[in-house]
Amino acid sequence: MIWHIVRLDFTGIDEADRQDLEDRLASLTSIDEVAWLRLARDVEEPAVTGLITAFDTVEDLAAYRVHPDHIPVVERIRELELGTARLDIATDDHPLELP
Repeated sequence: MIWHIVRLDFTGIDEADRQDLEDRLASLTSIDEVAWLRLARDVEEPAVTGLITAFDTVEDLAAYRVHPDHIPVVERIRELELGTARLDIATDDHPLELP
């Protein structure tokens, strides 16, 4: 599995804009290449939202990055000037088989 992990810092962003972007992120499950997706707010840093997505292959992650449903979400993140951090890792774990 390829795990695509994104940290989004919403400091200074109003709740309506944050909720709208979180809804857009959650809707990315409709992209065929997305094998699994979880989105949640950080329990210790209230302004931070985390996104974890899983892909079967690196090629699926690459297709996701340029998918027409994903591009507007990335553009909105840039418009809001959110602080972000991204991490992509490969493991042998499938999300549906995790303990």
